[in-house]
Amino acid sequence: MKKAILALVVAIASVAGVQAQLADGKYILDFNKSSIVWSAKKVTGSGHTGTVRVSSGVIYVKGNAGITGKVKIDMNAMVITDISDAGTNANFLNHLKADDFFNTVAFPDAMFEVTSVQVAKGNNGTTHNVTGNMTIKGITKSLSFPAKITGGGNQVFVEGSVGVDRSQFDVRYGSTAFFDNLGDKAIDNIFNLNIKLVGDLKK
Repeated sequence: MKKAILALVVAIASVAGVQAQLADGKYILDFNKSSIVWSAKKVTGSGHTGTVRVSSGVIYVKGNAGITGKVKIDMNAMVITDISDAGTNANFLNHLKADDFFNTVAFPDAMFEVTSVQVAKGNNGTTHNVTGNMTIKGITKSLSFPAKITGGGNQVFVEGSVGVDRSQFDVRYGSTAFFDNLGDKAIDNIFNLNIKLVGDLKK
């Protein structure tokens, strides 16, 4: 019993300690230090990786669960990191920007706006559960994911990973949600985003 109580106290102190270092205020995202890494795969298991650029964003902190904000993503700054041949890389990138993928001419930006942050304690240093509205190709859907939110030195740091169902955002190419009999040419509807955000407190 004493061990259980001690473990609970340590857990509470750990979460409280994170927030104690994170001052209330408005944090402007540093797009040079922030990053979003994407990965996608076929149903056969082979896949691709790359990045998209955080073009702007802000995080507001007011208390432990009073965290809100938004992140703007430049879809035209998409990069493929696993294809070394320049020609193949360019052709694939142009396809990702085309109508049957992300149509970046009509929809140059994606957006994630935080609607709720709840204190949590989980694996891999998770401190919070984040819920927000993701907008891709002008379509908005709610997403939730565990995150590690820490702070210190007038900065906020957010790390997390989220799976996104592209079929919900009308990203049709190779999707079994829209086409039958794709066989081993089918592409998984879920792509993953590994997120690292750095924000500086505005004084």
